[in-house]
Amino acid sequence: MLSRCIVSAALVLSFISNVQGELEWIGDSFLPKVVAGGTILSASNYSRVDNVQYGSGKGPTPEELIGNVTEVLDVAQLAVVRFPVSGGSSGLNSSLYLNISQHANRQLCAPDSDIVGAIMFHGTNTLEETAFGVDITFNCSKPFIATGAMRPDTYLSPDGRSNFYQAVAAAVSPASRNRGGLIAFNDKITSIYYSTKLNANTPDTFISLMQGNLGSFLAGQPYYFFDPAFPAGRPYFDVTNTTELPSVIILYGHQGFDASLMYAAVANGAKGLVILGPGAAQLSPNAQAAAKELFARGVPTIAVARPVSGTGVPGPYPGPIFYSSYLGPDQSRIVLQLAINAGYSLDEIRDVFENPLRTAVYGPQPNAEWYYAAANATS
Repeated sequence: MLSRCIVSAALVLSFISNVQGELEWIGDSFLPKVVAGGTILSASNYSRVDNVQYGSGKGPTPEELIGNVTEVLDVAQLAVVRFPVSGGSSGLNSSLYLNISQHANRQLCAPDSDIVGAIMFHGTNTLEETAFGVDITFNCSKPFIATGAMRPDTYLSPDGRSNFYQAVAAAVSPASRNRGGLIAFNDKITSIYYSTKLNANTPDTFISLMQGNLGSFLAGQPYYFFDPAFPAGRPYFDVTNTTELPSVIILYGHQGFDASLMYAAVANGAKGLVILGPGAAQLSPNAQAAAKELFARGVPTIAVARPVSGTGVPGPYPGPIFYSSYLGPDQSRIVLQLAINAGYSLDEIRDVFENPLRTAVYGPQPNAEWYYAAANATS
């Protein structure tokens, strides 16, 4: 079986493509097609119990990786494609997800495409950022599955192999369609849109705290708890001709916050700001004043709740500070970059972030009466 398994060093699937060439399929031609790519699994130079100082060891070759998970070729035929990247995932930028998204849209979303899904294997440090960028720029209903590994492949019980198999199984499942991007990790399925890495060390790390899991893997197969649905308010941006995105800076709000950092970021080229506000995304008075002045200059400021769950709710009337709803700071930064790149006005940017939540809170008749009447009475 390994003779059919000559895949690229990035074997672990993602539609990250070989940029120019035709896709070469591995496996039985009657099986569904999954395009795949990503990064090689990490390895340790130290011991089989090392899961803290790994990364410099020699990782498995594609043949070795598929040789350890030959079951994937009973599930799908694979085409492995890769983009050149250097260093770990902490050194990546938006050019990777732009390239992935452009190739995915071209290969999977064409009317005559017979590819059923795609998988991205990615370093977990910034997996959620690359995956989120692809999720909101990928324009068809086919599954895009992100996965990775928290343990090196040299560990006593590496998790990357099972994650790899489960991602392939999810990619070929018709039940995975029309859900937006998904993360397959540690026997669970979560929405990319709402997931974040919550543990720096353990395999049980990608979690959607408030929205929950979409499904689970049983005997390697996905079982979904809910019918297909896209995340509420999930936007879409066309990046067909985009090669670079505008700068957006994330700042951390705290006691004694120095609002001059906001002006310094803009002076250094930032076109927008994201600030983690304590509690329900509450910015300090000096940060609010700076955000108001920058708004007048056409620079948007997005307030994100600093706690790992919950949200800041915008007021009844639009203001100079935009609230991120249930998006975290990394995700808010990406949405803001894409909205600015698309030429959205400040009002349009506010609507992308606030409109679904504002409609839910202030739209119903009783709330409209309570909030707007009170606001009008005090104005």
